[in-house]
Amino acid sequence: MSPFPLTTGLDVTVTAEVLTLGGDLTRVNGAVLEAWLQNLPLISVLELSELDIEDGVAATHMVNAVRMLRSRVAQLQIVAAPQVLAHNLYRTGLLAQGGIELKAMREDEAYG
Repeated sequence: MSPFPLTTGLDVTVTAEVLTLGGDLTRVNGAVLEAWLQNLPLISVLELSELDIEDGVAATHMVNAVRMLRSRVAQLQIVAAPQVLAHNLYRTGLLAQGGIELKAMREDEAYG
């Protein structure tokens, strides 16, 4: 399946149990993403190599999205997570709870 625009600045692709996000996650489209994920089937892989997180509010939306996706599966693999997301997953204790595997974390510049 090819990517489709979920909302301005944010593209998504869903293939089997893989969700790929691309574009710029912002405070505005982050809320749209969270609402859209409510009805998404089980996702076990989250591919983020083309996603940029623009600010702290967007980072909070992404942490909430990961929390939601993780609550539905035993193991959620996050591929190419932006550094700010990995850091926030650690800070919120989500990595310590288990069930989240970070693969090939990116070393991005901080937002802002």
